[in-house]
Amino acid sequence: MKQIIYVDVLVVVNLFVNYFLLLTVAGFFHISASRLRMVLGAAIGAIGSLVILLPSLPPPVSFLIKLVLSVFIVVTAFGAPSLLFFLRTVGGFYLTSFGFAGAMLALWYLAAPSGMIIKNSVLYFDISPLMLLALTVVCYAGVTLLNRLTGQRQPAALFCFVTVCAQGKSVRLTTKIDTGNSLKEPFSGYPVIVAEYRCVQELVPPAVRSYLFVAAGEKREEVQPGLRLVPFRAVGGEGILPAFRPDCIEIQTAKERIAVQEVYLAVSAQKLGTTGFSALLNPELITQGKRIAGKEKSL
Repeated sequence: MKQIIYVDVLVVVNLFVNYFLLLTVAGFFHISASRLRMVLGAAIGAIGSLVILLPSLPPPVSFLIKLVLSVFIVVTAFGAPSLLFFLRTVGGFYLTSFGFAGAMLALWYLAAPSGMIIKNSVLYFDISPLMLLALTVVCYAGVTLLNRLTGQRQPAALFCFVTVCAQGKSVRLTTKIDTGNSLKEPFSGYPVIVAEYRCVQELVPPAVRSYLFVAAGEKREEVQPGLRLVPFRAVGGEGILPAFRPDCIEIQTAKERIAVQEVYLAVSAQKLGTTGFSALLNPELITQGKRIAGKEKSL
């Protein structure tokens, strides 16, 4: 029996599906991403769904198209500030897509709903606007419930993106908003962001770099132009981090963009965490910074 595919329904359904897959990934990994970027990522997936109109493709080709499309969707929605972050989000999106596809295949084989087509790894539903609205409500409630059951807070409350500008260069960091980070530079009293050296090395002044990587047996030069020392205490003990003052930073949360100039960046040679972030933000910077118009504009 010949089946009819309506392109408008195809695009809308896949826009809907991809958006909620991205929302699930963002919730699972605590990613702060703007709604606009996730909609744009979902739109790329919706346009990619047009491959269903092609003749049936061999499974390896279909898999490759799905993988490449997933990369474009995820990078558009979340960015790729680090390789680890990129691999986690792409892998998470791909696994989530597989889970959804498995559920749809089960539904297709068990119930064989009319108007449902799966071809070239693309799903098509001939669905009414009212049913689409109902599914939207159910999916949103499901994602919210999943976050609560797994003890996860809303992404915007945990993570954000920070762009650091110094020496005519800029670096974008996936940053954890750390309520335990109350570090301040002792002389100015400015709040401090702690970042992994590997992620900001192109911005780090020579004085900070030489202090951080002093050769064994050599004495650290504590008084150098552009170098500040920030004492810290942690569960594992206490110590001193070298820091410098960047030209400015820009913080992007899910709701707003914030510019800050009165800030220091401390550099750590150690990895700060294992969940895809590379910097720790003092929460004071969010309340003290200057709000920027056009919050949805990407950094």
